[in-house]
Amino acid sequence: MAKGTNSTTIISKGAKIEGDFQLSAQLYIEGEMIGKINSSNQVSIGNGGIVKGELKAKKLIINGNFEGKVECDTIEIMKGGVLKGDIIIQHIVIEEGGVFEGSSTIKTTNQNGKKMGENIKK
Repeated sequence: MAKGTNSTTIISKGAKIEGDFQLSAQLYIEGEMIGKINSSNQVSIGNGGIVKGELKAKKLIINGNFEGKVECDTIEIMKGGVLKGDIIIQHIVIEEGGVFEGSSTIKTTNQNGKKMGENIKK
């Protein structure tokens, strides 16, 4: 396991932070984050969490609210979770009661192993 991948950074309820963030640890957000998040790991937005901006991560789990642009291998929108924006993903799961409002592009790989997009209209 790569250094930092077994730890979790927590943004607690009531905290509000802005800026650009580079992470290798898991990120759990109960507070509010505004800006760019680039993670080589999982990002989870808790029930009270609010994220606005751009996010790149291996996996995104949404129980709270996200607004902006996302690029992930996998997105899971849980019951009560809301994602408004544009996404580029390989896999998406939306539980009953979860909301996705925006556009999606499915990542695939071509014969050379390079990623390419296929636009899906909502």
